[in-house]
Amino acid sequence: MPGLAQATPLRLATDANDQTGLAPIGRAILRRAFERLGLALQFEPLPLRRSLPMTQQGLLDGEALRIRQLALSHPELLLVPVPIAIVQVLGYVRQAGPRPGDEAGLKALRLGYPRGVLLLENWLADAPRKAEASTRTDLLRLLRAEVIDVALLTSPAGLPELEPDDMSGLARLATPFQVTPLYTLLHQRHRELLPRLAAVLREMEHSGESSRLRNAAWNTLLMP
Repeated sequence: MPGLAQATPLRLATDANDQTGLAPIGRAILRRAFERLGLALQFEPLPLRRSLPMTQQGLLDGEALRIRQLALSHPELLLVPVPIAIVQVLGYVRQAGPRPGDEAGLKALRLGYPRGVLLLENWLADAPRKAEASTRTDLLRLLRAEVIDVALLTSPAGLPELEPDDMSGLARLATPFQVTPLYTLLHQRHRELLPRLAAVLREMEHSGESSRLRNAAWNTLLMP
């Protein structure tokens, strides 16, 4: 598109620690939406804790994938009201271990989750026994060693699951504990862009373009 490369790009934070496949999906959809608007876009891979204050201060133009509540609690941020992706919280257990059926039963057990996943950290703030792991492999190692009873992982909803490595002796609980939409957030200085971006994203959802982009991004992750 003429002039696109010369334009000053908008800078959106993307999760530098993503292990779920959600970040590539979000980038694919937003990249296409900004192309359709004739706007240059640049993604900044950052830890979520670092990017949020930067966006609040206006050092970044927005956040690619965040929960709705962040916009409600941070007046500097504007919610683009079209979900980009949906994240689900999945539980993994030992085949002979306890299988909690609800949140109360879950939080009574020893829990583990990947370090830096704010959705899980906030949700499990009141859980008395929990442990963090750097990678999925380390988390499943804790589960297999009976250091924890349940390993919690996040994954995109509506797409085939990217199975953790080496599920021997383990099982995934059938029902997700949470299913949460994720949205793009813009700094308030981009208020005029908000309705235009929402309209394009809505059109992409209705036409099936966003679904095709999600599947393409996911299939890329599945390739050896």
